[in-house]
Amino acid sequence: MADTTVPEALWARLLEALGLAADTDPETVIVAVEELTLAPGSENAVAAAAVLASAGRDALDQLRADAEQGRAIAAAAKKREVTDKVHASIHRGAIPPARKQHWIDLIEADPTMADTLASIPDDTIPLREIGHGVDPDAGGDDLIEAATWFR
Repeated sequence: MADTTVPEALWARLLEALGLAADTDPETVIVAVEELTLAPGSENAVAAAAVLASAGRDALDQLRADAEQGRAIAAAAKKREVTDKVHASIHRGAIPPARKQHWIDLIEADPTMADTLASIPDDTIPLREIGHGVDPDAGGDDLIEAATWFR
């Protein structure tokens, strides 16, 4: 018969994975494992655990690194989307450029603020000059009375 002693570190990892207390007896651990493997729908979990066990620790570490990289890419894409919405609002005259970071922070904290930003009408902030001057050389003398003291 083979040696059935489990190293202490492995036993602690097993108990932690099962969510059991450190002083749990081996019979309770066996019952917990049986419940997990015999529960309906557990075939996929057992198969996944077997694949991970056969692939080794390096594969699991690589999966974790890939997942972290995926989360970073998703966060960058979300940030870029928010920044693009704010830039579009600036270009359509909804908000002044000085409020750019304010709106980026607002939308990152509360995504529903993007709807509020979208509801601000265009040209709220004038993008073109308002009014114009009169050029006396262009025939606008009738609007301006020439002063004798001004040359």
